[in-house]
Amino acid sequence: MSGSVRAISTALSTSQRSGLLRATKASKEVKRTSSRSGGKGAPSHEVSGTRYEMMKQILYQEEPRQLPQLSSEDVERHMTIMRAQKIHSMTASANRRAERLRKFDSMKNAYEALAALDQRLFDGACQKEANVTFPRQMRVPTETPPTKIWDYLTK
Repeated sequence: MSGSVRAISTALSTSQRSGLLRATKASKEVKRTSSRSGGKGAPSHEVSGTRYEMMKQILYQEEPRQLPQLSSEDVERHMTIMRAQKIHSMTASANRRAERLRKFDSMKNAYEALAALDQRLFDGACQKEANVTFPRQMRVPTETPPTKIWDYLTK
């Protein structure tokens, strides 16, 4: 181990030290395998080499995390919070569903009133335009106000 690595590793925890040692071993292994390819620093393209195995180990092997042990009070507190969150989300979902049903009933009543008032207007309101796949008047929401605030000539 070099002097700078030794000085740094004394201030690190055990898991951090093992990661640092693996990284220094990997960099030495990469240097060693690149020197085999003619000394130009160009990587060798052998797939079965130990260099790639070492890189896979460093990149994809994770150390198992240790979960903290919870006391019985902590478990009870956690379960209470989870139940409260579940009740809140169920209540919010029921409120949204009731709002959707109220809006749909209002739309249905408006259609019925229009059909009773004038059948020609009702048929025109229900007729779809040909080849319209996206609302033409929809504006993409942005953080900035529009450059044209209001069109006063629109009738």
